[in-house]
Order: sequence, then C-alpha cells, then structure tokens
Amino acid sequence: MLSKSPVVLIGTAFINSSSHHSSPRLMAKSLSRPASTTSFASTSSNDNDSSCKPRILCLHGKFQSAAVFSNKIAGARRKIAREYDLHFLDGPIILEPENEDARAWWLRLEDGSHTMVEEAFEYVAEQTKNDKYDAIIGFSQGGTLATALALSGVLPNVRAILTAGAPHIPEAFEVAKKMAESQPDWSVETGRDIPKFHLAGQTDAMVSLDWTRELVESGGNGEFIVHEQGHLFPTRSARVKEMLDFLGGELLDNK
Repeated sequence: MLSKSPVVLIGTAFINSSSHHSSPRLMAKSLSRPASTTSFASTSSNDNDSSCKPRILCLHGKFQSAAVFSNKIAGARRKIAREYDLHFLDGPIILEPENEDARAWWLRLEDGSHTMVEEAFEYVAEQTKNDKYDAIIGFSQGGTLATALALSGVLPNVRAILTAGAPHIPEAFEVAKKMAESQPDWSVETGRDIPKFHLAGQTDAMVSLDWTRELVESGGNGEFIVHEQGHLFPTRSARVKEMLDFLGGELLDNK
C-alpha cells in the first residue's frame, strides 16, 4: 500500500526490462521530496483571479510526469489556462530509479492484468484532499484514471472529464465500483452521468480506437472524437477549440 502521507511515497515501483528480470520488480523506497502538484494558472493583474476560475486536475500518461505532461501540451495548456486553474499531479510510481520523470499510476503485469490500481485511487484522494476540482484532464493511463475516478465518487465536485489516448482498463472500473459503494450519496451511475469528452488518434499504434471505445462505454455519457494524429494529447488549434467548447459548456455556462 502507498503511504497516506502527501510528503513521502512508499512502494515505488521499478521495472527492469533487461534479460535479468522478466517481470516488474517492486521496491520499497521513500522519496525525499513530495509528489508535485504543479499549477499553471494564467497570469493576471488580479492576484485573486485564479481562485475564481474552475479548477482542473491534470493526470499524465505512463512514462511521463506532471512537468513532462505540462510541457508536452504547452500549446493547449496556455489556451486552457486562460479560463481554468490547471494543476498537474505526479503519479506515485517511479518506473526508472535514475529518472523521476518516468512515472505511472499503476503497473501492467506479464499476464496482461494490472496491479496497484486501488493504490492509485487512494493516492489521488490523499493528494487532493484539501482541494476541490471541477474537472479532470487525463492522457493515456491518466485518462483511464480520470474516467474511472469520475465513477468512484472520490472527487465528487467534478463536473467534466476530458481524455486523450486513453484505454479501457477493467481493473480501474472494478476499483471505481468498489469505492463508489463506500461513498455516501453516490453511485457508479452518478459518475456515469458526468459529461465526458474522449479523444482518440486515428494512427495511434499504442491505444486502438476500439480500446478507447470500450472506455467510452464504461465511463458513460461520453463524446468520442477521432483526430488524425497518433498517441498524443492534441495541441492543434481546431482540437483545442473543441476541448474549450466542451469544458466551457460544462464548467462556465453551467455555473
């Protein structure tokens, strides 16, 4: 289990892909620094401006970090941050001990199953316990987590989910169902009703369109948009406008 402390993470994972190890190896390791929640709110002459904006939690993909994800989507981030207060959260698992920017939310085992999924939900709940978020943006593995978190009731104030390149992972929805059952005044169907906007790449070689369609079906109330690129979070103007239209309709028009 991961530590419930926001300062020290326990149970960090290390994957060695060399011939010496044929499966992921978990190591107990404490980090000397906290998991980072990096905020990229737009600048304003009014110091209180960002506090008035809807807040969005941003979850990176596997082998990324909060900083890496933020930098990769800089073109989209700058436009989104004009209207929203964006917070980028590091995943709890370090995949390469010499590189803390290679992170994950859970691990895939050789048999195709996934482990440390419930710990990912608990970690997000702990890291965000003093904050309220209006929406979640997620890429790849982070998009799967974002969708399942919506169903779980862990972040009950969330009103919109936006993902790109996200696959359906059954274990994530099993955990979401389990957690929803423990939340007062919440059900999986409540989470399924939350509007969702899922982007998938026509040439994505890592996550197939069918895999994302399964995510859309499990998440409920979702738009499925296919773009012309591969496994990435789109930053082209037309796609960013679609994202802003979706977020604005759910977070700004419905205030």
